[in-house]
Amino acid sequence: MRTLIPVLVAALAAPSVVRAEQNPKLDALVKRYLDGLFKAKPHLATFMGDHRFDGALPDVTPVGTKKREAELVKQQKELQAIVKAGGLADDDRADAQILGDGIALELLYLREIRDWEWDPRLYDSFPYYDPREIVGQRLSDIIHGDFAPDAERKKSVLAQLVALPKFLAAEQAALLHPKGKRHTPKIYLDQALKGHPGVLEFFESEVKPFAGDSPQYAKAFLALQKYGQFLEKELAPHADGDWRLGAELFAKKFPLALQTQMTPADLMGRARAAFAGYRQELYAVSSKLHGKLWPRDPLPGANAAPADQQRVIQRVVDELAKEHARPDQLVAAHAKNLDDLRDFITQKDLVSLPPRDTLKVEPMPEFKRGSSAAEYLAPGVLLRNASWHATYYVDPIDPSWPPDKVESYLRGQNDYQVQLVAAHEAYPGHHTQYFHSKQNLNPLRAVLWNAAMVEGWAVYGEGLMVSNGWGGERNDRFKVFDLVGLMISSANAILDIELQSGHMSDEEAVRFMVEDGFQPKAQAEKKLIRAKLDSTQLCQYFLGLDEIQTLEKDYRAQVGAEFKQKTFNEALIGHGSIAVRLLRGYLLKK
Repeated sequence: MRTLIPVLVAALAAPSVVRAEQNPKLDALVKRYLDGLFKAKPHLATFMGDHRFDGALPDVTPVGTKKREAELVKQQKELQAIVKAGGLADDDRADAQILGDGIALELLYLREIRDWEWDPRLYDSFPYYDPREIVGQRLSDIIHGDFAPDAERKKSVLAQLVALPKFLAAEQAALLHPKGKRHTPKIYLDQALKGHPGVLEFFESEVKPFAGDSPQYAKAFLALQKYGQFLEKELAPHADGDWRLGAELFAKKFPLALQTQMTPADLMGRARAAFAGYRQELYAVSSKLHGKLWPRDPLPGANAAPADQQRVIQRVVDELAKEHARPDQLVAAHAKNLDDLRDFITQKDLVSLPPRDTLKVEPMPEFKRGSSAAEYLAPGVLLRNASWHATYYVDPIDPSWPPDKVESYLRGQNDYQVQLVAAHEAYPGHHTQYFHSKQNLNPLRAVLWNAAMVEGWAVYGEGLMVSNGWGGERNDRFKVFDLVGLMISSANAILDIELQSGHMSDEEAVRFMVEDGFQPKAQAEKKLIRAKLDSTQLCQYFLGLDEIQTLEKDYRAQVGAEFKQKTFNEALIGHGSIAVRLLRGYLLKK
């Protein structure tokens, strides 16, 4: 959800973003494609800031999905003819590749993945929707939006309430009689049942006051209640499907969802090598801290056996992790360092920042809780409004957890880790990049954004803070958790590939995260759920970081002593959130 921005750079820096005149045939195709995409996925249109379809819900009937497939096949052939004719400028060639991947990915979903037939959570797992719930979250965005007067937004909410019973009926039919023959996995049903009461509560507490106690509301709420009963009574006996995408289908989704030329095997090799390298660095930093924390205790040498190194690292991590917020203060802990992060970035001249009042930190809505610790959402990237804001959501402690699980989770969300998460989500991470992407919009790049580049930038931003001295005298402590975070990023890719391909069991995954990756058990168990619910997403962090680091190395070699971190950073995020392989053509001299 990031877009195009002019970048003013020095002569030896990356070329500025001055777009050549667009090929008229490609321009027309892009506009028709986006219109069709938004009609097929009106929830995506709402999130992106195109509010023409706010009253509609997706058509998941066989007729609707076949119609969309035919549209995409026609557009795919048209794009192939445009590319074959040649003569495209650099920007158009990049956009053609982005469009081609987007069309191919949606066709893969329609023909083979078919998630509406086995995922009862009312989610869209299409990667450009990042994936999220499409009923409660979308209505919340409309109800609390400032893009139109209350009366206009109320009209959209009422129209969506009218459409909801038909949409839920189509979902139920698809779930009970999947054309793709894949049954609902139990973990998806469990998550749907866990989140459904939160959707009902949201309807009663927010939708009803906004829309009024109307016939439209009553029918929609009844349909939601019946959907919950359907999940419990009719779908549950059939929820015996495999949550794994499978090696073959994962390999098809991988290059399209991540917009990469790497294969899963390529990324796996790089991730395993990086994991081992980060672990060696972590041992070195941990040894240094161990000497300060326990100066009288002997330390094994640099070439100590892995088990001895493990004990040193684990002791240091466990000691530092004791510093964490109280359970009821976790959300506030994420918010309290934002001003200090901004001041540090400005002092070090790392990147231009968005206005302070454009970001708020809030507890994650109940219907979204349980799979990730934090999430950044910025609806409306296509809106050309001067006033905009985004939300950094934090998943609060689950009140049903026993004390030992609460403590385990808070150790994973310790004071050091929370500050690095804030750097990832806010400054200089996602929120900063979104700010740059709000300028000079390229709608195609805004909608078909590259998640690997987005997440890679956020991880890269964490490292920038630590390498520039964040934490002052306590910088080594942040280095420990930055390196643990880098190990997590590389472990994420390994887990995603191995689990979805059927090469790793649940027990092996948790052991790997806890014993090899120094993650608390509660955090590892939550990550396992996330890995099962979202294929290819966990690969994004390491893939994007690895590609950005390689690009930076090549860029430094090209500009030499003229390298300036801020110039590189703003050139990197100044072309929209496009794949790093495409960014290389902009930042490196030809």
